[in-house]
Amino acid sequence: MTANQQIITHYIAELYKAHYGWLYGWLYKKLGSAENAEDVLQDTFTKLIRSQRLLDIQQPKAYLTTTAKRILIDRARHKKIEQSYLEYLAQQNLTYDISPEQTVLAIDILNQLAWVLDGLAERQQLAFLMHYIDGLSLVDIATRLKVTSRTIHYDLVKTLSHCYCVLKSDL
Repeated sequence: MTANQQIITHYIAELYKAHYGWLYGWLYKKLGSAENAEDVLQDTFTKLIRSQRLLDIQQPKAYLTTTAKRILIDRARHKKIEQSYLEYLAQQNLTYDISPEQTVLAIDILNQLAWVLDGLAERQQLAFLMHYIDGLSLVDIATRLKVTSRTIHYDLVKTLSHCYCVLKSDL
């Protein structure tokens, strides 16, 4: 182990010791479950460990709180998407069975799509979904959203650029 790796390992251990107690308590109050609090706590510290700027963190408590909040938001969004998809499946008269693996995969894809589109204006999200999921033309989307097809073209370019930036930053 290099000297730099030893410094980082020691720093992480110190952060964990210093912040585990209050963060666990805060999460337990929010979630009402020791198991869920532990899960989010672990995810929070995992994100901290993976951070490219670990040693640049000036306010660890604020960083950990913000990271934990984002994880809670992601989990809530995941649960909402999962519930919506399961309700959608229940409403469909399918002539074939969808396996649990297919359901999990579809929910995972929907979550990733929601994550990538997060932060965009609603019209941009709708235009993207209508074009790339529903297969509608720019003219059809423009008609439905009561804007010009040039505006839809602009929205799609902006959305694709946003998706590229989000995915690039996650690598």
